[in-house]
Amino acid sequence: MKQKIILPAETTTGDWKPILPNKEAGFTLSPDGASKSDPKKFEVGKFKFHGLFENRTQERISQRELGLVQMSMRQPGREEWIAVRLWDFTSISFGVQFLPPQSIQDPAGFQRPEAGSPTEPADERDRLELGSLPADSGKVQVQCGDQVEIRIRITHHAEFQIWCEVKNTVAWKDGVKIGLRRLDIAFPQSVNKERRENFRLPVAPALALNARLSHPFLFGQWSLMQVSDVNHSMGLSFDCRDPSILVFEDMELDIHFELPNLRQVAMSARVAWVHATEANHVKFGVACLDMPWALHNGICDFLLFSRHWTPLRLREAGFRARRVKNRLRFRTVKNMGDYAEVLYLRRDAYVGAGKKSADTKPEEMAGSLDGCSRILMAHHHNDLVGSLTFTFPPTEDTVLDSQAGFPGKKYPVALPPKANLIEVSRLCIHGEYRNTDLLQGLFEHGIKHFLMSDRHWLLTSAVEGLLPAYLRIGFVRLKASYRHPGLNHQEHHLILAHRNTFLWGQGMNLMVWNTLFSDVIAYMLDRKLIEVNGLERAIIRSKLLLRPVSRLFVERRAQSAFQAHLKSLRESFRHRPGKETVPEAEMLPTPLRAPSTPESPRDSSD
Repeated sequence: MKQKIILPAETTTGDWKPILPNKEAGFTLSPDGASKSDPKKFEVGKFKFHGLFENRTQERISQRELGLVQMSMRQPGREEWIAVRLWDFTSISFGVQFLPPQSIQDPAGFQRPEAGSPTEPADERDRLELGSLPADSGKVQVQCGDQVEIRIRITHHAEFQIWCEVKNTVAWKDGVKIGLRRLDIAFPQSVNKERRENFRLPVAPALALNARLSHPFLFGQWSLMQVSDVNHSMGLSFDCRDPSILVFEDMELDIHFELPNLRQVAMSARVAWVHATEANHVKFGVACLDMPWALHNGICDFLLFSRHWTPLRLREAGFRARRVKNRLRFRTVKNMGDYAEVLYLRRDAYVGAGKKSADTKPEEMAGSLDGCSRILMAHHHNDLVGSLTFTFPPTEDTVLDSQAGFPGKKYPVALPPKANLIEVSRLCIHGEYRNTDLLQGLFEHGIKHFLMSDRHWLLTSAVEGLLPAYLRIGFVRLKASYRHPGLNHQEHHLILAHRNTFLWGQGMNLMVWNTLFSDVIAYMLDRKLIEVNGLERAIIRSKLLLRPVSRLFVERRAQSAFQAHLKSLRESFRHRPGKETVPEAEMLPTPLRAPSTPESPRDSSD
């Protein structure tokens, strides 16, 4: 038969006092009478504090400090809250102690006023009267298996109510100890696909994106955890094996990540779901409320260059991953294996853009002038994610890619000698790296090759949609256009640029030049890779003085866009549908999907 404990009902928690430890009771042996000198007893934990039922898990915090935590309990269908004392806790359970009001001891130095005196607090008089209620007046019955509601105040502004199941009850001194198992993280649980977003990107444990969380009770204690997956709208799921961690749904947290130079920068988040997979193993998910721009970039850098992540996947998860060029490897085609990679990328890009049929073979993407061209490649780890072709026509009779679309394969406008120009064509970017600075990286490395050559003009063509972008970076539109025969006869406009446009920003906005080309120009000047006269050097050096201003402008604009994005995430989280009582169990990690269709070629001559 289950043990049944009778607790007196109480209408208010009041200002109650904790029980102080018994100073007369010292450290004693366990009931089996083991010797203190027996080391095996220490190894197996046989030596405990006085009393069989006074053993606690959280020995890092005193009973007096735990007793100051405001906590109360009530049964279903009742409005009265019974004040209880927090005795112990783990991540999945609580140990509470109920004491009759007359058993509450006062701290040292405290003098209780006389009963009924004007100085006696009203709540104390009510508590004393409660202990003398007759046996048939409002008693509360608690036994193993019952469900009770617990109210616990973590801070002055954070109070949570959760349901627990009574696991054990033990008579203790003048009161009773009650063991409670949290039901808001109960296990096992059924999988409810509506509980969480379907979009999830699992993080391999080997990547070890570690984080830490300050404990609400234990001073100086940090609970270590790992990011297990990334959910929609910059949500993160954490895996924690700290038995002392305490998290509740809708709890606001400041999470620190173990990233270099960012360990003191915190992400503000709100807990969306919590559950336990086994004892003292808790998983929980958070929704982002606020995140510093520097921390956002640090997390993106960590995830982008882990071999399993791409900018598109991070953008689908709510991140604004745009900076990738400094982490990529740029080089030119050296052998037939490299050239085969380029052909496959061209084929995927053109088919994905609808400019080639799905049955197009990679070898059909080879250009007639690829043999006299320098083909630039951009690799993310071992994957080719971008390519750009620079053609050096050997003779005036060479038919360029843009020239083949005009009637009779002749340009209708005058152009510089072909021995003094380079044609840019077949720019292809992997679809998952679109809307990043990869395009800028390809242009930077391409301009470096262009300025180191003995040629002075850069020729290409652009579709109507991309024409404004090319004109903004210094290209001049020629009065000539054609319909490309190999690209569904889309109209292309012929454009031209001089080397001074990129060397010192001739005809280009000063801020645009500093943003796009100042880094590569400064590098080439310092390494003496290009020869410039005194006037050109003075112009370049004077314009480079504004490079910090342009960087600051770009950074501020990016931060403003990111803050607007965070605001929209907070609004969507605030208006999300109501949550269920029991959170969904962790779904098994799904395999990473295959890369999506690469981006359509961004270069005009495609």
